[in-house]
Amino acid sequence: MESQFKLRNQVPSRLENFSDAAFAFSITLLMISLEVPTTFTRILELTDELVAFAVTIVPLFIIWHQHRLFFNRYGLDDRAILIWNTVLLFIVLVFIFPLKFLSLFLIRFISWLIFGTENVFTTMIDGPQVPWLMVYYGVGALGILYVFSRFYKHALKVKEQLGLSSQEITLTQYYTRLFTHLCYVPIISILFVLAFMNVNDAAASIISGMLYALTGVVFAVNQRWLKKVERADR
Repeated sequence: MESQFKLRNQVPSRLENFSDAAFAFSITLLMISLEVPTTFTRILELTDELVAFAVTIVPLFIIWHQHRLFFNRYGLDDRAILIWNTVLLFIVLVFIFPLKFLSLFLIRFISWLIFGTENVFTTMIDGPQVPWLMVYYGVGALGILYVFSRFYKHALKVKEQLGLSSQEITLTQYYTRLFTHLCYVPIISILFVLAFMNVNDAAASIISGMLYALTGVVFAVNQRWLKKVERADR
């Protein structure tokens, strides 16, 4: 789809440079949170933290990549984008540590189940706190997805100013719909875990995590919409 957009921002703006610096700073914060090992044994003990760091980098890179795509496509640098971009960077910097904590928790939880390593519910978190961890993660995911939906909605508002082609307008509508509909996934997960956490906190946490598989359904539905619109425009 990228080839179908005219690149309107060949040279990064100050806003993009500042945003890139914020993303780089968030990675730096993750790195300096790792304790410098003084023995090889400690290096081996840090393996799970290094894996968690690698896992955390993936969603952070996806967010940065989507941010880069948007600014390449539209080159917007007005007041509305400045505000929403500030919100996005705030969410990234605030939720980067809970995201790493969740990654580390899942890695150690799987290791505990398979290899019988140290029980995470005695070292990292209490069982009743896990549902709130899922809520915390869901709020962060919802915030990021919502900001991207506002990015594309704003691009639609200024489509004439940007000189968007009919195909670009269709794709912008697609991304607006996609990110808006993706917001419902963390909302459903949050509502589910809040509704059932007092019944069975373990089951509520596990199922709320599995509900993120609905992301694939959202992509499929919106891809179907896009193909239907493209056929109608031919």
